Amino acid sequence: MRHHLAFFLSIAALVWLGAPCHSGAQPAPSPEPTAPPAAATESDFTALRMSGFLVASVSYNSKLQMVPEFAGGTPALSKPGAVNFGFDKVGLTFARMLAPWLTASVSVEVESHRDVHSHGFDPDFGCFGDGPCVERFGAEEPEVVVNLDRFNVTAVAPAGNGVAFSLGRFDVPFGIERHDEVMLTTATTSEVFRYARPQRMSGLQVAYAFGPVVDVAAWVVNRWESETSGVHDANDNNEGKSLGGRLGLTPMAHERLLNFGLGGFFGPEQDGGESPTRWVVSADGTWAPGARSFVATEWVWGGEDGVEMRERGTPIAAPAETVDSSWKGFYVLGHHDVLEELGITLRYGWLDDEDGARTGVAQKLSSWTFTPVVHLSRLVHGLRSTGAAFARTRHPIDVLDLKLEYRLNKSDRTVFSAAEPAADITDAGKSSHQVQLQLAWNF
Repeated sequence: MRHHLAFFLSIAALVWLGAPCHSGAQPAPSPEPTAPPAAATESDFTALRMSGFLVASVSYNSKLQMVPEFAGGTPALSKPGAVNFGFDKVGLTFARMLAPWLTASVSVEVESHRDVHSHGFDPDFGCFGDGPCVERFGAEEPEVVVNLDRFNVTAVAPAGNGVAFSLGRFDVPFGIERHDEVMLTTATTSEVFRYARPQRMSGLQVAYAFGPVVDVAAWVVNRWESETSGVHDANDNNEGKSLGGRLGLTPMAHERLLNFGLGGFFGPEQDGGESPTRWVVSADGTWAPGARSFVATEWVWGGEDGVEMRERGTPIAAPAETVDSSWKGFYVLGHHDVLEELGITLRYGWLDDEDGARTGVAQKLSSWTFTPVVHLSRLVHGLRSTGAAFARTRHPIDVLDLKLEYRLNKSDRTVFSAAEPAADITDAGKSSHQVQLQLAWNF
């Protein structure tokens, strides 16, 4: 028991003293064995640590994607054909080490955004009567939202290498993409992250590392949380609970990092007591051939029975129906720092929404994203890094990044339009263009 206590005290002190806590940032992996640090002092337990981030942007959209209201919405970076200057998001994280085996943190986020959906000509979101049904964009205005982004209380039980029990709200640990822009090497997220899998979860998570090669996590949570589909509320919407987990394998954990993961998430997600089960399986991988490069991918396959969809009008016409749905998708992302101060990210994403349950339209949706990244903070001599890395990589998250992203969106259906709000959509196409200049600052 004495050896266990010394082990936990050393690990807690290393985590607390060795890396700063950033809102949404992932601690850099440290598979190399290190000598135990000195025992944490009483002041380490009483200190309240604060960190944060800020995101601002200049954006252009050629067209917006039609997403019927029952499927959520699409981010409107700007009005079609216009340029918009945005102060997008600011987040603060407060963390405290309460004991060698007990930590707590909370992240609060203030976000300005405008999510747009489409609906039929009827103001009650439907097409009724015998007249022709035509989709319209809603007249949503930008709004500022204050959100309890993440929180957790984590206790490490003295069993083996330490079993971590966490209660709170977490990012779902699939793939490399996360909600906050400071945790991305791109300015936007893929179709898989937006539509095909949950983004966050609230409940109990248990994690255990068998060593540097194998780790496992499991959870029981309220529901599938996704800002894209309009599920911002962490509270449960039915009597059931959602379950999930991820098994991680890291066969190469030293000079070159190679990580694979297989996870799943399933549970009743519709309102009411007899909700069918929604499920998704996620397989992800990350490979870093060197200190300046990495490649990441995520593949998903999911389904849900009894999904009700209203009639959709022109130009995405489809009848009202209840479907047993399925979907699949993937993305591949590569990043390389061509210079110390300049990196380039290229991503391809693809989603087959076979029945329209995730996007509101039965379609194959894809995108190409090209993002040069200027690491502005590396131009300042003596400015230290954040001490954090992107999820499942050793690539550092810099203090100040400037990203210039071009994104080409494509679909096999005419889902992109530049129509005005509350006007019949009579002109639509199968592609759209996005350009965004984004500043991401960690402090």
